[in-house]
Amino acid sequence: MKKMLTACLMLVSLLTFGTAKYREKIALKVLYVGYNPDKPMPKNVVYYSTNPAIIEKIYKTRMADFKTFLEQRFTEVKVVDVADYKVEMSDEVDVTLMDAGPVMLPANFSRPVVLMHAMAPNVGLPLGLKFDWYCQCLDDEALNIKTDHPIFNTPNAVKLTMVKKPTPGSFFNGHQGVGTPKEMDRWQVVKQGFSSKEPYLIGMVSHGEGFNDSPDAESISGGVCLKNAEAVALGRQGNYFMWGFAGSPDYMTDEAKDVFVNTICYIKKFDHLPAIVKKVQIETRSGIDEQIYRLSKDLYNQAIVSRREGNLRMLKMQQELKDKKAKGEDIGHGNEMFLKMPVTNDTQSFEDYVKGYAGDSLFAIYGTNISLYHKYYRQNYEYFYPSGVYTLQLDRDAQKLGISNRKVALLDKCVSLLEAKKEVAMAQRLLERYTTEKFSKATDWRKWLNENRNNLFYTESGGFKFMVNIYGKNIPVGQQQSYQLPKAIVGGEPTTADPVAVSARFIPGNGNKKDSLLIEAKILKGWHIYAYVSKDNPFVVTETRLELPEGAVADQEWKTTAAIPYPGNEGMFIFEGKANFRIMVDYSKAKAGTKIKCGLYYQVCDETKCYPPKEKILEILI
Repeated sequence: MKKMLTACLMLVSLLTFGTAKYREKIALKVLYVGYNPDKPMPKNVVYYSTNPAIIEKIYKTRMADFKTFLEQRFTEVKVVDVADYKVEMSDEVDVTLMDAGPVMLPANFSRPVVLMHAMAPNVGLPLGLKFDWYCQCLDDEALNIKTDHPIFNTPNAVKLTMVKKPTPGSFFNGHQGVGTPKEMDRWQVVKQGFSSKEPYLIGMVSHGEGFNDSPDAESISGGVCLKNAEAVALGRQGNYFMWGFAGSPDYMTDEAKDVFVNTICYIKKFDHLPAIVKKVQIETRSGIDEQIYRLSKDLYNQAIVSRREGNLRMLKMQQELKDKKAKGEDIGHGNEMFLKMPVTNDTQSFEDYVKGYAGDSLFAIYGTNISLYHKYYRQNYEYFYPSGVYTLQLDRDAQKLGISNRKVALLDKCVSLLEAKKEVAMAQRLLERYTTEKFSKATDWRKWLNENRNNLFYTESGGFKFMVNIYGKNIPVGQQQSYQLPKAIVGGEPTTADPVAVSARFIPGNGNKKDSLLIEAKILKGWHIYAYVSKDNPFVVTETRLELPEGAVADQEWKTTAAIPYPGNEGMFIFEGKANFRIMVDYSKAKAGTKIKCGLYYQVCDETKCYPPKEKILEILI
């Protein structure tokens, strides 16, 4: 009897604890693209952490970690260093996991791919996918989860352990925050996040606004991050899946491991089903909601109070650093720079605050009457369309007709006008503005509209366009609905496409070729770069770059513009408007014709989005 009981207990134990070890492997061929630790670590790895030592540690173990895990779950697994990866390799497998870069995939690539963390925008942006760079600030937990989605249910049925916790503070920083609950259910994906006692790698989120507005894309989950609740941590467009979390299997929870396996199986279903929409528009109609929210006397007053309180914190932090330095402690280069930053309580007027959001033309009409701005935006809400990737303008044509530019009725009305030969120029203009077609005859427009009426969808992220749903159909790349992606504008002034303009020049001194080198950053209104962030914060502090020719020497210390506190974050200080960086350079012994290279490395953000870190280098001829 004892032997029988022991045997039963062993069987129960095996069934309970041995499932993962003895489960049947899934019949898929998987290719993992990462960094081979046997090779020297590249200068610019795609992994990101507030602790450089973590990156070095992960580099040595991550590929082996994935290999071991994938081999336990799938019948065939290959691993390759990213430098050795060829596009043709993905044709030999079912699913490719992209965990390292750089990788450039061709526009006609249609094999199933899982893009890990920052690889999502690194690969997606050049292709026009919706995996844009919103913020590399994703932590360890998911929220706003579509729990009925297949990746949580098949082939592994995963019962997610949800824990209700306070909503991240950044989720309230914008118009979406008005309806955001104080607590949200969270699901842990990574065992330790970047904000834990032992900082880990940092994940990536993309914009949620407009993500679901085309039949080729789906947002599945958000995550704990420093942006808003709509940010996408898990999502798919076409044959690509964005897995924004940065944890390798050793750092994933058991539940996350099963969901990750499900994700690989899920994206396989979209083999040769590429995306049909290119994301050409960051600012969607939600930008109008944000305008209404920001145009507020209360928010302005809060900003004034926040700056003064922040400056007091800055003075306190500087004093603490001075005390540490007086005791002989090494406070580090970044803190040395922060210690020398001046403090200012200068604030913009309410008039300038309003003008910064509403613009000069509307300010000339409404001044500081906030209620009139709100009325203007609400009355014209259905008539805004792009004036640039990051800005909207009022469509006077649609406004004249009184029909929303996101209703098919507008297309019907315009075709009717063409048929009646009335308002022909305006009707043609609107049809071309809100579709990807270029017909010149009313009969062609009517035929197109009648044939596709029941198959049209409207996408704001795709450019405020009505498009025909061809997703899943075998349409040659050359015949797909297409339009040009806007190019970034780089010039002497900041623009919405490039919010920071960097210049450099010498300010003449005493005539002995020892002058003050000035690097100036002009920052677009509403945007900022970072002067100081706490050690566990993922945003990138602005750094100066200086490379001198032989014979030239520079002082040790840069002098900078006063930083200002960032509202809602006690350990963060920023530069707005203009930021100057000065240093004395003696180039009296440098050869004529040689060059001084200088510039900035920075990350620029506004209240709702961030760009990837960028380096701008300028050359000054001696």
